[in-house]
Amino acid sequence: MLKHRLFCAATGLLLSVALLAGCGGASASKGTGDTIVVGSKDFTESILLGEIAAQLIENRTDLKVERKHSLGGTSVNFNGLKNGEITLYAEYDGTAYGPILGHTEPIADPAKLHEQVKKEFEERFRITWSEPLGMNNTYTLAVPREIAEKYNLKTYSDLLVVDDQLVFGTTNEFMGRQVDGYYPLVETYGFEFKRVATMQTGLRWKAIETGEIQVIDAYATDGKLVEFDMVILEDDKHFFPPYNGAYVVRMDAVEAHPEILDLLNELGGLLPDEKMQQLNYRVDSLEEPVEKVARDFLVEQGLIEP
Repeated sequence: MLKHRLFCAATGLLLSVALLAGCGGASASKGTGDTIVVGSKDFTESILLGEIAAQLIENRTDLKVERKHSLGGTSVNFNGLKNGEITLYAEYDGTAYGPILGHTEPIADPAKLHEQVKKEFEERFRITWSEPLGMNNTYTLAVPREIAEKYNLKTYSDLLVVDDQLVFGTTNEFMGRQVDGYYPLVETYGFEFKRVATMQTGLRWKAIETGEIQVIDAYATDGKLVEFDMVILEDDKHFFPPYNGAYVVRMDAVEAHPEILDLLNELGGLLPDEKMQQLNYRVDSLEEPVEKVARDFLVEQGLIEP
């Protein structure tokens, strides 16, 4: 589900061409008038964040909002933003720092990373960032609650006492990541798991349920962590880089309608990992409509009227 870090250049290029062709080659000023175009990537969390922004702007301003949910991956949304086909969408500063800006030297401090990315986006693309929403949708390690309680597991380093008794369940994609994948993780922490089982993402949850595997890599805001009562362990050596969620917005749109960024900044800090997990869980596992989940959140936070 939450594959925001997969930056498939070839696929993204084809999708970007299709998107721009389908929009009739609109000018770069589209989205800066009285219609705000909200985009999103093609996974639950991004769609939810897009819908939250859309409803907030609709309810608190006289602006019209056009939704373009599930446009595709990072490249499609970012190119659409640069070209003026969309006004804003939810992005992750870790994705912006690496795949978009091309940096390879990690920045572990979340605040410094966000400020660096914001500065470069404004200077290079005339695109700005809202305040961070609170979630850090990075990779993490998670174990079933009964395993965490049985072995008193709270941090990654705690696993070192019992790793030879546990099976690590992962995907081929995570195994192959050169910077923040399995082998660099093992090199950093010194893990020696009983066995490593690779399988499709969806099959891992069944394997957790049956006890075939006991440790998995996961995205920190995945709703499945709630459904299967998983405990996220603390990355005490800060191996995984930050992926703070926030909105990226065209600066010409902010200049024309500064209330857009003001409203998005009101969401700052309101969506920590646990809250985002719950919202994703309601959509993915309970199959509640995205529109309802987004509205419930905004009402709960006092940002719109019931």
